[in-house]
Amino acid sequence: MRAAIGIDIGGTNVRIGLTLELGEILHQSTLTVSDYQDEQTFLKELSDAIREFTAMSQDVEIEGIGIGSPGANVRTGTIENASNLPWEKLEIVVHLNSVTGLPVFLTNDANLFAIAEKVFGHASEMNDFIALTLGTGIGAGIYTSGNLLSGRDGLAGEVGHITYQRNGRPCKCGRHGCLERYASASGVVETTRQLLSEGILISELSGVPTGLLTARMVADAARNDDPLALRVFQVTGEILGEALADLTAAFNPDALFISGGLVNAGEILFRPMQKSFERSLLAIYPMDVPLMKSSIPDQDAGVLGASALVWDQIKKVNESSLTEI
Repeated sequence: MRAAIGIDIGGTNVRIGLTLELGEILHQSTLTVSDYQDEQTFLKELSDAIREFTAMSQDVEIEGIGIGSPGANVRTGTIENASNLPWEKLEIVVHLNSVTGLPVFLTNDANLFAIAEKVFGHASEMNDFIALTLGTGIGAGIYTSGNLLSGRDGLAGEVGHITYQRNGRPCKCGRHGCLERYASASGVVETTRQLLSEGILISELSGVPTGLLTARMVADAARNDDPLALRVFQVTGEILGEALADLTAAFNPDALFISGGLVNAGEILFRPMQKSFERSLLAIYPMDVPLMKSSIPDQDAGVLGASALVWDQIKKVNESSLTEI
């Protein structure tokens, strides 16, 4: 059996998985980022985890390692200056290649949902689509003409940092008014705080300490017909719909896939998002561009996407070899 190792590096945890070619995850483990402030200590622990997978999997042939991380520079194979990671520069591709002898592929973490959707999900027959991830921030993986759009340094798809409002809310990136400050899970919390401070709408959330407020709490309140929470998701959905219409104008996709924790809000988010999208879409584009919830489970998407990166890259190498012949 053929398998790949997928590594999903996030601001809190690093998830590592051994995945078969059809998407079955055989083994998984997790490292906590805050436990490894030093680059070399982290790389050693990561290498040890991979060796354990190899030892447990004598009956499978591991084809390669795929990695998704913020701050991924695909040209240099390094992870650099990611705002939510403690390492200034992590030479991860060279290191893992040297200790395992396997080919190692690196991409931006925002691409993982798109790759997983392409290899294992509903986008398998699509050449042009966008996978938008709504988490603490917003990221996007973009496929055009069957290829993942990576950009010069592999940093394409930073949709969350498109400016939504000039001189708006401050963003961790150092700019102001970024889309993710309004339409991500953290954006939902900020909008809720803003409306609570205005004191116009009655809400069960008014008694929640500011520092404990979460997007899930707001979604639960909206399901209970809380007027303020419903207003928050109305506003958030409208902003997202406008942004998706803009992305459609730029990339003309077959479909737009939405993933991440905020999607669990369901119709209280999708209904205003769909209406706003249809209202904002440029007239030359057909109205049948679907907004779809991702078919990849959130908890597995990172590992599956990183593993799928291996299959995707090996396929391209093989196709290139056939072309040369």
